[in-house]
Amino acid sequence: MTKNQDVYRKQLLYRIHTNSLHKEIKRNHAWQDWLRLRFGVESSKDLSIGELNLVLDILLGNVPDRLDFKPDTLGRNLVANARIDANKSSKKQSGETDKKISRKQFNLIAAKAVELNMDEFSLMKFIARQTRVLVPKIDLLPKIRQEDATKIITGLEKIIKFKKDKEVKR
Repeated sequence: MTKNQDVYRKQLLYRIHTNSLHKEIKRNHAWQDWLRLRFGVESSKDLSIGELNLVLDILLGNVPDRLDFKPDTLGRNLVANARIDANKSSKKQSGETDKKISRKQFNLIAAKAVELNMDEFSLMKFIARQTRVLVPKIDLLPKIRQEDATKIITGLEKIIKFKKDKEVKR
């Protein structure tokens, strides 16, 4: 995300959070539900610039309100990557390093996915839920951090254990 996009995004968030309808929804403790029903997220920080514009238009009455808007995955990925880049730069300044996934971790994830009969799309969806990082294809999996790979492996192992325990009880 460019500097201008980041500034514009912050301006949109400011306009949303200072809107009277937003304040009313927030006062009734329903903002998370409002976002979840329309965009499938619980915080406006997870929305893309286009979605933030849409939220503002809804709040201003320029666009009719409805449920289940189509998510802007590319825009959200841009926001998520900007957050990751910001974390990386702050870690580099503090002396920390981000190690990428090892070949062994990659193979372990692939093997566990096969064991669970997961296709590529299901695995990428699982990875996004576990790590909050959108990986569009398995070919890009080597770009994730070792920490995230550990989370994925742990999650897959728990699912395998749960399924085995479920089979034993039958």
